[in-house]
Amino acid sequence: MWRIGVLFACFLLGASALAAEPPATSQATSLDYPAAAREVMRHIQKEFYLPKQGLYAHSPKERHPAYMWANGVMFTALLGGAKHDPPTYRPQLDAFFKAMDRYWDAKVKIPGYEPSPTRGGGNDKYYDDNAWMVIAYVEAFELTKDRRYLRRAEETLAFVLSGWDDAAGGGIWWHEGRKAGTKNACANGPAAFACLRLATHQSPEKAAVSVATARKIVAWTTQTLQTKAGRFADSIDAQTGELNPAQLTYNTALMIRAFMGLYRATGEEEFLRQAQRSAQAADSFMDAAGRAYRDPVKWSHLQVEADLEMYRATGEDYLLRRATTNAEHVYAVWKQNPPTELIDHASIARILWLMADVPAVGAARGTN
Repeated sequence: MWRIGVLFACFLLGASALAAEPPATSQATSLDYPAAAREVMRHIQKEFYLPKQGLYAHSPKERHPAYMWANGVMFTALLGGAKHDPPTYRPQLDAFFKAMDRYWDAKVKIPGYEPSPTRGGGNDKYYDDNAWMVIAYVEAFELTKDRRYLRRAEETLAFVLSGWDDAAGGGIWWHEGRKAGTKNACANGPAAFACLRLATHQSPEKAAVSVATARKIVAWTTQTLQTKAGRFADSIDAQTGELNPAQLTYNTALMIRAFMGLYRATGEEEFLRQAQRSAQAADSFMDAAGRAYRDPVKWSHLQVEADLEMYRATGEDYLLRRATTNAEHVYAVWKQNPPTELIDHASIARILWLMADVPAVGAARGTN
């Protein structure tokens, strides 16, 4: 399958085209984040959009529709655009949501998104792909007030949570068809955070269940995959109990956000302390020059988002510095040498739109 073997290989490489030597960047920047985001979005629309299908290509050379993981990132890039430039990007957002129905498998007991367009009745769904969509659709509902997004978020979360069982002591599987395989941080962190995001729009009774479910997922993930330093290992083999020790930015990032979600939902200070500990531990993800996270941007953009969420909550300057240096770095490298795949372009656009939301960065340009 298309993702097998990629994860650990990329971890060992520790870089992609976006980790190439960039132009020097500094904390003092004149970068206009909305303008930069629009530039990347125009490039995506020109090079990747498939107008007959309403979808986006995997790459300019591989013109098949992108996989669902990349669609999720592209949807969040469109969300950023729709927030800052509704006339341009809101129609694209709504059209893309409808076009992604080609991936929605409604012919199974618990519907969910297949990684590629499907005729239904499939068994190739990734729980993490679906968890990302729950988070994105809650954000879309908050932006647009269109209840279609909230309904699909609820439906998709039902599939994600169906991936929990008692193998390896609990946890959600990575893939529905490989339940002799692994349970991964990249499925469990987003699932917990998805529960908490949806809980803010549920009745008190449903919200209580969602928060309890998130607490259960976070407890298992912390006990099973958290390192002594506060970061998170990639996965556990449910049969052998062997840990994959790879520590990727997005695994820790979503647990930071889950900890913060539980802190907001419960008021329990321990969750805030856990979030702060993991956020501080993420310093080790920075490259030797302190410019950007060492991971490819398809993973590291989620750590930038976690940094910004923590910055809003705690006001700790190091979090904004990390986000800013990452944003400047990935944009500078994009200008020099654009990556080949949709997911990387969409990740960069998402970072730039997120930076446009930060008062300390965007207010002077009237972009807040």
